Amino acid sequence: MENVSVKDWLIALLLIVSLGVLLMSGLTGCSSDKYHVDYCGEKDSYVGAKDTYRAGDEVKLYYNLIATDTEYSFLLDGERLKFEYDEKNGYVISFTMPAHDVKLECKMRNNMVAE
Repeated sequence: MENVSVKDWLIALLLIVSLGVLLMSGLTGCSSDKYHVDYCGEKDSYVGAKDTYRAGDEVKLYYNLIATDTEYSFLLDGERLKFEYDEKNGYVISFTMPAHDVKLECKMRNNMVAE
């Protein structure tokens, strides 16, 4: 049997450990996939807004550009989101990021104008 150098053993060990790490991250569902949020050109209106989030991330945004004569609603992919109001930060919009790109809209309606 040939003599195997320490260098060869170290390379083999490094390859085995690297393979193990790759297999474990694949089995545990670890994913670095990030998905985009389309803020309809209004990203700067949301405090704490990021361009991307991982699926399952709890997204929490604040919307503080509030007029007293306006009603607000927020939609994620066309579905109305429940939101709260915080005296210090304004409207608090929260949702769990799905495993796809999303569109967040802010709808405003002036409630001082007769329809």
